[in-house]
Formats: sequence, C-alpha cells, structure tokens
Amino acid sequence: MVRENLTALFLLYIRPVTAISRILDHGRLWFAIVVALGVSVLLHIPQAVLVVQVGQAVGKIEQRQAPQAAPAKPASSEEDEDAPAQSAHGPLSFRQSVERWIAQWSTFSPPFVIAIVFIPAVIFVRSVSGYGSFSVLMRSEYVSLLICVLLAWAVAYLPLVAVPIIPPGNLAALLTFFVAVNLYFGALAALSMRTLFGISFGPAIGLAAIGCCAAMVGLTLSGVAGSMRYYMMSPFLLYYGYMMFGSDVRSLGDGLRSRQHFQEQLKIATTNPRDADAHYQLGLIHQKRRQYSEAIARFQKAIEIDPSEADAQFQLGRIAREQGRFDDAIRFLKTAAGLNDKLASSEVWKDLGAAYFGAARFEEAAAALAKYTERRSYDPEGLYWYGKALAGLGRNAEAREAFGQCVEAVDTMPKHRRAEVRKWKGLAKTDLKAVTARS
Repeated sequence: MVRENLTALFLLYIRPVTAISRILDHGRLWFAIVVALGVSVLLHIPQAVLVVQVGQAVGKIEQRQAPQAAPAKPASSEEDEDAPAQSAHGPLSFRQSVERWIAQWSTFSPPFVIAIVFIPAVIFVRSVSGYGSFSVLMRSEYVSLLICVLLAWAVAYLPLVAVPIIPPGNLAALLTFFVAVNLYFGALAALSMRTLFGISFGPAIGLAAIGCCAAMVGLTLSGVAGSMRYYMMSPFLLYYGYMMFGSDVRSLGDGLRSRQHFQEQLKIATTNPRDADAHYQLGLIHQKRRQYSEAIARFQKAIEIDPSEADAQFQLGRIAREQGRFDDAIRFLKTAAGLNDKLASSEVWKDLGAAYFGAARFEEAAAALAKYTERRSYDPEGLYWYGKALAGLGRNAEAREAFGQCVEAVDTMPKHRRAEVRKWKGLAKTDLKAVTARS
C-alpha cells in the first residue's frame, strides 16, 4: 500500500491525471498527512538553522559585553526579575532552537489551512451551486479531495526545498520560482477536482482559485489571531470538540472508503469472463474521471462479453460525440436505440439527435430530438438541441419556441437541479437572440 501511494505521488510530476486516479483508488489519508507535514518541515528547516545562527550570534555579543555591564541590582520588580534571565542566556542550543521552531504555528499551517479552509470552501461553493447539501458533500467528497490536494501541495512545494541553490540576492529568480510553484499547485488542484467531480477544466480552475483565495484569507487570519491560535489548540477544547463532533468527523471518510471498496469488488468481479456489468461499471468510473481510453476499453470488453449490452453501446456513443467523432457516435447510439428504444429514460434519442446535428444531418437530428422531446418535454438539454436542429433547417419560428421552452424548463427546475442545467439556459438565450435577429 505504501509503495502504491509513493508511486502515485511521484507520478504526479509526469502523468498527473493517471496519478490522481490512482490516489482516488488507493490513497490513504494518513499517507497524505505525513507527506504534507514532511514537506512543510523541510521547507522550514532553513528557518530553524537561521534561529540557531541568530541565537549563537546574540550569545557571543552578550558575552563580549558582559564585563562592561553594570552590577546587577536586586530584583525589585517584574522587569528586574526578567533581566538576569535575559543576560544569562548564552547561545541557544540546537535542541532549544528546534523546539522553538516546531512550536511556531507557521510550520504546519499550510496543510492545516488546506484541511479546514481550502477543502470546505470548495465544497461550500459546490453546495450553493446546487450539487447537494453541504453535509452530504462533506461526507462524500471531503476526504477524497483532501488526499488529492495535500499530495498536490506536497509535490508542488517540494522543489522549494532546493531554493537555497538560488543566490539570496537574486530576488527576481526567487519570486519567479515561487509563482511557478503556486501555479503548479493550482493546476494540480484543478485536475484533482476535474477528475473527482467529473467537471470540465474551466469550472475546476475556478474552484481551485476559490480554494486558494480562501486559504490565503485563512493564513492571514491565522497570523492576526496571534496567541489565540494556541488557545484554540488546547487539549480541553480539542477533547470537547471531538466528543461533540466525533461521529461527524469519522463519517467524512465514508465516501472514500465506500468508493474504493466498490471499485475493488468490481475489479474482482472482472475475473469472471461472463460478467459484462463489472466492466461496464468500471467504464463508468473512468468515464466520469474523463479517462476515455480506459473507459472505452471497459465498454468494449462488456460488449464483447454480451453483444446485447445496450448501456455500453450508449456510453461509447456519448464518448465519441464528446470527442467529436460524430460518425462513430451515430453508429453506437443507433445500435443502442435499436437494442432498447427507451434506454436511459429515452436519453439515447437526445444524444443521437445531438450527434446527427454535429454531423450536420439536420433532418435526422430534428426527427430524433422530436421523439425525445415528445417523451420528455421538460428536459432543457433536449429542447436546446431540438431548437438548434430546427434553426439549422431554417424553421426559425419553431426554433424560437424550442429555445423559449428550454429557458422556461430551467427556471421551473427544482433548485437542487439548476446547477446541472443552467448552462442550457444561457446557450438557449444566446441562440434565441441570433434566430430572432435572422427572422
């Protein structure tokens, strides 16, 4: 298990998407915490060395000035009581310096802020965007995302350990190196969200940027809090916090554990040469992570085992359409529709119509989408593509009606569904204006 995690860690440098997939499949929270804290310690070693050097220099100065100092007066006040202790101090020992350095909050603050600010901020944004309640998303996504982001931070900041090779006076090189490291961390965090949530890269970058901004605010507030930070880490407060929220904290890993266990069982099931569904389910996991080569291989294996597997044909068609291979998409989707006319609540006709539109076969696109919208007249995506097909045929009045129905369908959707379909409203409004201008 450690070897698998180490392999995934260093694979982040050369094949980040594959590495993130491995982390989601086999990652362990303790490993991510140890690695992140280890990198944080390595980053602060120069500070510890500096503390030792400063302590030794101050001690030498005090020793040289000691004979010239006035005789000590009897301690009559708190200020006088502190004076002998200050003058009696010689050079700080290495142990004392390291203990003082480790006591500093800043040594471990980056991983800590990622855990309590960065990840919750990202999940909160997803929650208010309509992807589910905050508590549900925390249980299902928190630990998975935390492992990925902690390891991404460790991989991105590990090169900073080599900063001493840059001349101290070369501020431009140091600043460039620091900015590059932060951009690299942001890119890895965005890839983690893209893979875990199954979203496109644009929204993933936005979520990563929001998380980084929240983390910077958290670090700033941590610095302003001063000594209050240590009271917050009181063993008594931590104990009472654990007693009050312990069950909720333990449940945060349920999503990761169930996901990893499910995938392990599926891989075991694929050893059965007649189990097409196991290959299909693994294909869905790879498809959500946008690992299309692995997904296609699994779906094709499922079809090889069971040629009547309509769902695998349907997903192959969806992948081909997303990749712009419209002829392949039409072939797979027509086969799936032939095997099951009402496959996936008739969504096979929506995807087939969109594939026909992509191939500029507007008549066939309009026919397929007309069948779909008759069955599911409330689906915004189907209405949008139907309007596009009608506009392609020059039937502008009908296209305007379809686009208007698309906008209305989004507006009347339940609140928790709008995040998934709001983009079709924006696209429909844009095309509605274009069709109206042409009329």
